[in-house]
Amino acid sequence: MQCPHCSSKKGIEIDMHSDGYAKDLLECTSCGTVWLEKQSKIIMVNREQQAA
Repeated sequence: MQCPHCSSKKGIEIDMHSDGYAKDLLECTSCGTVWLEKQSKIIMVNREQQAA
């Protein structure tokens, strides 16, 4: 598994929040990008913005 934003292969995990989790939702611990993969397509849900 590889992050679609930063290409990191470390720290990819199921996105967990206080309201539970979505089994297909993944989060990169390196850059904070949240995405899901459906039928070989990557759908970015949230990409962390760098501070200016």
